[in-house]
Amino acid sequence: MAKTSNQALSFTKTAISAAKLSIEMFNRVEPLHWKESVLMLNAHAWELLLKGSLLKKKQSIRESDGKTITAEKALNKVFHEQKLITKEEAKTIAQVISLRNEATHDLLPNIEDEIMAHLMYFSITSFNQLVKKEFRSLSGSFEKNYLSIALGNHTFYSNKVEKLFKYSRKKSTEQNRVLFLLDRGCEFVDNAANTQMKTKKLWDAKVKSLPRKSRVAMHLSVYDYINTQENVRLLPVHVARGYTASVDVHPSKNPNAPVVIKKTDPNKDFPHFTSDVARILEKDQSFIAKMARKLGIRQNEEYCYLHKLKKGENPKYSDKGLNYMKSYLETHPTFNPYK
Repeated sequence: MAKTSNQALSFTKTAISAAKLSIEMFNRVEPLHWKESVLMLNAHAWELLLKGSLLKKKQSIRESDGKTITAEKALNKVFHEQKLITKEEAKTIAQVISLRNEATHDLLPNIEDEIMAHLMYFSITSFNQLVKKEFRSLSGSFEKNYLSIALGNHTFYSNKVEKLFKYSRKKSTEQNRVLFLLDRGCEFVDNAANTQMKTKKLWDAKVKSLPRKSRVAMHLSVYDYINTQENVRLLPVHVARGYTASVDVHPSKNPNAPVVIKKTDPNKDFPHFTSDVARILEKDQSFIAKMARKLGIRQNEEYCYLHKLKKGENPKYSDKGLNYMKSYLETHPTFNPYK
């Protein structure tokens, strides 16, 4: 195995220090200038790690005038040429760089907390993965647990970005600026030949050129990003000794639904097995099982809890679920779940 150069290690060690400081700024209680600080430090961390990774691969990080290449150029080299990160990771990093560039040279528009939390989480986890992959000897100095407490009832990055789409043609609004900054980062990654990010003037011209009746969102690179990158929400989990925590992720009819934290004791909140419901309603177990599936009762978390077993799932029903089935059969006496 080829020895990693001292310069590559120096770049990476400094990158790790900057990444740690960006986490510290993210967890900062005093809100003044925290987003700008987070973006500047996190983008700086990535710029140095990307360049360190290129140096490890014996790639030049210098322009013809002797200056180092920009963070954007380093990102495209690492993604398109070296293939050390995924497209979603590259788009996350590019959004951070785009916002950093704006914060450096202009006043940063208001960015929703969900957007910041999303970018920071995936940026830091991707940063950690690349350090482990390319600089394993240094990974122990970064791979730790960092406290972050979320007290608000937030939604997700994708929800907040979707709300920005309606401002795509409203050039004078802050929401339009935020959408531009996120989208130009994602768009930069789409083309290996790109060397710098698009200006606001060029981005506005692109949006203006689209047909008035077109769904502008579908023509934006950030739209692809929210459809391929997962969402994240930072949550504390409290459990008593002897209990375990289970996270239930399921489809929602409400795309803007917040994360709900709910403590339950299945034995108390869902006391009825299928056999119990069948006995109370004077039906056989097959009837109840078919009824629960046909009426969507099994998918209703207020009515049913699916207890996971080694071989499948065993449904347990709440009093509310039992009463719903009882009421339904009373109002639909000829109901046949087998049809």
